[in-house]
Amino acid sequence: MKTLRMMALAGLFAAPLSMAEVVVIAHPDGPDNLSESDVRALYLNRSDAATPFEIAEGSTIRREFHDWITGRSNSQLKSFWAEQTFTGEGEPPTEVGDSARMVDEVAATPNSVGYADPADVDDSVDVILTP
Repeated sequence: MKTLRMMALAGLFAAPLSMAEVVVIAHPDGPDNLSESDVRALYLNRSDAATPFEIAEGSTIRREFHDWITGRSNSQLKSFWAEQTFTGEGEPPTEVGDSARMVDEVAATPNSVGYADPADVDDSVDVILTP
């Protein structure tokens, strides 16, 4: 029984280590020097300074990005974008399938931003924010 408790306790401490990291990326020609607040504004339809891309629902990277930048859960984001769309205020960012595809889209779209697993980032994009 003591062994089971020790294993459970070890699992609790190891859980944060298994979480993927996330970085904010941008097209090499810009935007540059965006703060967390600037990125939050892009992803919450409060700025049109750049074109944001979003990873599809269910991704750990997406959840970690929104925990860090917007502070909103998936259900809160769905509600927010439903209201924005219904009132004509705006449309949600274009979705891509995964982190690797995010890098491709941001690299191919001038004045765009996104987020990705650092392992997927290459020199086709610039990392502009890290946690």
